[in-house]
Amino acid sequence: MELVKIDGVWPLEGFVTQKNAGVGLKMGVIGLGQGGSKIADAFAGIKNPRNNQQVYPCIAVNSNLGDMSSLRNIPNRLRFPLKGYEQGVGKNPDIGRQAFEENGAEIFEAIGELMSGCELIFVINSMGGGTGTGSVNVLVDAIADFLGIPAGSITTLPLPNEVESINAYNAMAELVPKLSEIRRDGENREYRVLESLIVLDNEKIVKEHIEDPEVKGLTWDFYSNYKVASILHEWSVLTTLESQLTVDAADLMNHILRAGGVITFAKKKINLEQVTNDDDLLAEIISTYKGKNVLANGFDYANDMRSMALVVVMPKKWTHRLNQDTLERIRTKMKDELPDINFYPGSVTHNSDKHAIVYTMANMAGLPERAKNLREEAEQLKQLREERERKASGFNMGAKLETSSRPATRRGPAGANPFAKQAAAASESQAPAQSSTKPFNPFRK
Repeated sequence: MELVKIDGVWPLEGFVTQKNAGVGLKMGVIGLGQGGSKIADAFAGIKNPRNNQQVYPCIAVNSNLGDMSSLRNIPNRLRFPLKGYEQGVGKNPDIGRQAFEENGAEIFEAIGELMSGCELIFVINSMGGGTGTGSVNVLVDAIADFLGIPAGSITTLPLPNEVESINAYNAMAELVPKLSEIRRDGENREYRVLESLIVLDNEKIVKEHIEDPEVKGLTWDFYSNYKVASILHEWSVLTTLESQLTVDAADLMNHILRAGGVITFAKKKINLEQVTNDDDLLAEIISTYKGKNVLANGFDYANDMRSMALVVVMPKKWTHRLNQDTLERIRTKMKDELPDINFYPGSVTHNSDKHAIVYTMANMAGLPERAKNLREEAEQLKQLREERERKASGFNMGAKLETSSRPATRRGPAGANPFAKQAAAASESQAPAQSSTKPFNPFRK
């Protein structure tokens, strides 16, 4: 079976093309700034294999028009430039916020029309710059308060840099508390401002991509964009596949994605021809969530995990190794490891020859390690810069030196043309040359 690829580059798992495969999560995606727009464009590149139609409604918003010209999948009518700020906002989140607020009426109207049927709208940005960093909190508030559709955020942490780390920390300090902020609408109905937060750590992603690229020929930023888009889409499809025990879309939405937490993912492939012992298979499945996570590392699972969904995608010829009894054993062992979490296991089948794929998605009451330490990182970078400035030799040249040179009195023209006699001698037959008080100009034509 030929794999479906995003933009002809990033392969999706084969089960997304099965006859019974659908899309369970009704998600809208809004990309803010250069980084957010590129991630949104990766989502827009996911097509229905039956009719080649875009699966998720996507919008891009950016100040710099040149940045949006590289988008491949979001149509021009759904790309919104921030008028008056076409050259960018110079990594200034305050200006980015102002730019969005001045242009927000048209953008918000388009969001309401395009995404009215969505069950969750993800606002996506890269922290650290100006446009996305400055506008993310404004837009999350607006969607929650005025559209009545649950809002989530997918945000990336920048590589360590003083300006970008400070910008990222300040925006995160405003965004993260929204996960537990409950408001009331005009009819006194409660709603959470931010339903979920997905954090991509660019430092982790760059390191792992350079060391062991999953797809050759991709730069790390495209790798990151395709990774987050593909993992959410594969989960969306998993919720629709037939099984005796599965995690449906309602479970995933209500208990994971719309439960006010930070979302973390893990994914593992298991060669069933090599893992022949059933106890070893169970151990491999259960340990998946503790392995290399997809987007960020450093979660405190023992103390922060609130709920987790786990789905095993089994090859059809190996289904005898994973049945209802096996899933109950998984549930029991997971309860032993994490006794206080809500656990939702499931299994589905696909057409692979020998590989099982394990997916986990967890709702966490805490941030990944780098996000927790973002303030300290920003402060250290600031201190390093200040220390460098103190040690710098500076620009003090000292006082001017006395000079014994002649006075710099400017002379005027002598009033004579030294070439006039020569010219007169060469043309004695002509009228005598008239004296001139104008200086000679060698540039006059």
